[in-house]
Amino acid sequence: MPTSATSTSNERRRREGGFTLIEIGLVLLIIATVVALVVPRFRDQSLQELQSQTRKLAATFRFLQEEAILNGRVYRLNFDLDQQRYFVTEADLEDESAFKQTTTGVLSHDVILPSTVQIADVDTPESGGKLYEGVALAHFFPDGFVEPMAVHLQNGQEFYTLYVANGLTGRAHVAAGYIDLGAPS
Repeated sequence: MPTSATSTSNERRRREGGFTLIEIGLVLLIIATVVALVVPRFRDQSLQELQSQTRKLAATFRFLQEEAILNGRVYRLNFDLDQQRYFVTEADLEDESAFKQTTTGVLSHDVILPSTVQIADVDTPESGGKLYEGVALAHFFPDGFVEPMAVHLQNGQEFYTLYVANGLTGRAHVAAGYIDLGAPS
């Protein structure tokens, strides 16, 4: 049986000795678990933003197609690749070749992409191919026609593609990955 002098000596050593190896290991395990759970969520946030912006652009496509049909006007979606933004213009009623920026309605303002999402390129195979800079255009006509095209959005790691494969239906599709409309099927 230990004496009182021995137990006092043991208590003093415990207080002066710091943490045990088991305690340090347990703290490191907790830290590693928290990091393993938190880091993937930051990546997912970037992916979620990419998906969200692609869906928002698809909704804009559908809306513009419906507006063109309902109003009997030609609308143009302008992609400013240098400024990473897009905005809508409509044909002037007196001069169909002149376009002016819309000043009323839902699309009366520029949509500036967040810094985590970029327009990589806009591919219009029937009128010039891929554009990586400058302004690319998508036209929406009163008969529902939309020029076939692909808009590639990226977050630095992954791509999402908004594409119109059939101009007669003008239906916009969203797909994960980089879809090249000019590539043979």
